Amino acid sequence: MVAALTFALTGCLGDTNSAAPTATTATQPPVAVSLGVDAHALVTAAVPAEINAYLKGTGERAGVAVLDRSTGLTLTVQPHLDFQTASIMKVDILATRLLQHQKSGTSMSGNEKSLAFAMITESDNNAASALYTLDGQQGGVGAANKKFGMSETAPHGGGKWGMTVTTPSDQLALLTAIMDPNGPLNTASRNYLLNLMSHVDKAQDWGVPAAATSTATDVYVKNGWDTIDAQGGLWGINSIGRIIEPGHDWLVATLSSNHRTMNSGVKVVEQLSKLAVGGLRLEASLSE
Repeated sequence: MVAALTFALTGCLGDTNSAAPTATTATQPPVAVSLGVDAHALVTAAVPAEINAYLKGTGERAGVAVLDRSTGLTLTVQPHLDFQTASIMKVDILATRLLQHQKSGTSMSGNEKSLAFAMITESDNNAASALYTLDGQQGGVGAANKKFGMSETAPHGGGKWGMTVTTPSDQLALLTAIMDPNGPLNTASRNYLLNLMSHVDKAQDWGVPAAATSTATDVYVKNGWDTIDAQGGLWGINSIGRIIEPGHDWLVATLSSNHRTMNSGVKVVEQLSKLAVGGLRLEASLSE
């Protein structure tokens, strides 16, 4: 039965061994069927099997964590595996700055807004460094991360924010805290951050958006990519974001490393995002 569901997942999401798309292509949601089986057990077995098969023999490392805020369904694969953040850290940096302003009863200055726009939409590193300093670097971000429910992220000192170590589980916790109407960020802060994540440069609009179907109404993303000295200069590629479609509100964190090229890493995070979200989408249809 697991094998049958694995085949169904591949059929719904396309050939996972095909070349990486040059642009994000929306997939169609699966047709609802009833098999009279435990859909959750099958999906949580089949998706990791698909992902492990996809990565087998490549030497690449990856983990993914997904939550559907509408149904409460979750799926994780290697959620506590450590990865270097690279530029996904910029969401944490901005969330921290917004939380600090809320605490002090102040607003983002014009300069801070300019820095935030460049940091999120263009992934500008100098802007990120400036805001990280305003946050109080590792001390300020570390304090905010406790509010965000993150326990596996160690903000890096010395201004080297991109070398921060995190996990898919913690990145999902950050996204959950940001999106929660009763969470640490108020409505204005949340909408401000989401607006920036919905306007990233088109060249950086990859990763999590690959899991969106043609019915998606809103897509938000922030990606990170860099060569990692500790891994012999191999690439680390990460993607975090949100996809809203009828009946679903997906939060997705897909992290990876040990890629020989950036393009191969992008392919991995897109395929893993598609498999994980597609699996939960299928589970929801099987449970109807």
